[in-house]
Amino acid sequence: MRQVFANLLDNALKYTPDGGTVTMMCQGRESRVLVEFRDTGIGISAEEQPRIWARLYRGDKSRSQRGLGLGLSLVKAIVEAHHGTVSVHSELGVGSVFSVSLPVTSSRP
Repeated sequence: MRQVFANLLDNALKYTPDGGTVTMMCQGRESRVLVEFRDTGIGISAEEQPRIWARLYRGDKSRSQRGLGLGLSLVKAIVEAHHGTVSVHSELGVGSVFSVSLPVTSSRP
């Protein structure tokens, strides 16, 4: 999960211009934990949002940034391997919210 959160935070910082904001929120909801990364960055068009999870996909506005297009596909794979879900809500010029929902489990007997 460290890789998931590092990637989502890195993306939020990378695509938010100087003077913008990036926030992270974590809260428990019944038997799940919700972690959100919210930014006031460039945003992602509605047409691109379903494709951002595909391996090697790079949106038009992200091509000028560093990266290979693997990060969000790995985020999705790791979250799903932990029986969680990941989603995005984004608007061009307004920003993005990436939400990770994970089941609460106890590693203690």
